[in-house]
Amino acid sequence: MIIKNFEYLTIKCKHIKEKNQTIGMISGSFDRLHEGHKHALNYSKKHSDHLVVLVNSDNSIKTYKGKNRPFENITTRLENLEKFNNNFIIYEFDDLIPNTLIESIKPNFYFLPKEWSSNPVEKAILEKIECKLIIHTSLPGFSTSSGTSKNEIKKFKEKSAIFLDRDGTINDDVGYLNDKSKISISEENLNGLKLISKLKYLNIIITNQSGVSKGLLSVDKLKEINECIIYKIESHGGRIDKVYYDISSNENPSTSRKPNNGMVLKAVEEFNVVLRDSWLIGDKDTDIELAKKNNIKSIYIENKMYKYQSEFVYDFKVNNLTEAYEIIKES
Repeated sequence: MIIKNFEYLTIKCKHIKEKNQTIGMISGSFDRLHEGHKHALNYSKKHSDHLVVLVNSDNSIKTYKGKNRPFENITTRLENLEKFNNNFIIYEFDDLIPNTLIESIKPNFYFLPKEWSSNPVEKAILEKIECKLIIHTSLPGFSTSSGTSKNEIKKFKEKSAIFLDRDGTINDDVGYLNDKSKISISEENLNGLKLISKLKYLNIIITNQSGVSKGLLSVDKLKEINECIIYKIESHGGRIDKVYYDISSNENPSTSRKPNNGMVLKAVEEFNVVLRDSWLIGDKDTDIELAKKNNIKSIYIENKMYKYQSEFVYDFKVNNLTEAYEIIKES
């Protein structure tokens, strides 16, 4: 059954639990429902009394997989799931990750394929609600794009990106950087950016700069500092394709202040960045949280000025951008 109302979904799941029956949950786009999807769904249903199937909205798929997707709209995808098994509890969600719904519904089991199970974005919330993660078996040889023409797949030109924090990731963290004379970039980072720039990715800086809203520097001074950093990078053979910055503060954050994803979404819109093929490198909890909440592969550069305290676990840890390059190169 397809459920449109979130309140009704939570009430239905509550009634199931009152009957001492188990709830399983699985999420995905289920675009062009194929035998691989059906195998995973059947496996998940077999291991739970009731299965909640969370289906990504058209908008969330376009944000994560690019403007060429989905191939089928949400109405078709929901109807195909219901035709396959009308006992499923099917619900559309618009977020990039299902954590909010997982926490609200509190399923007994959550199902993932092996390829997504090593460090899933859902890990912290599953542990918090004591939900068991089950790796469902897969049926190889099936894919949503199988049999699809190249013209249909690549209607829009897609790009992947490396999102880079600025202070503490590229240049040394000196607190509020308000003068270009204080800019210092290590040889390891300059070399890393030179090597990274030879890869297929756009290099995009996304940086919180609350010093502006606190009156410690002007927007013009911020732009001057950014230009100086880019010049130093380019002088050593590196490349920066775009800089996005947010000047709001923790006390009054905008939708672009990390860990919010406004700057990432601007890149998605401006460059048609595909997040599933992108990376984020940063030195603070907010960087890794942003990456994990948007299903972007994350690399953490340790900043000894701050203690890492996020519930989200980074995918890789390095000391500098040269080491980050080695990881991305091998991906």
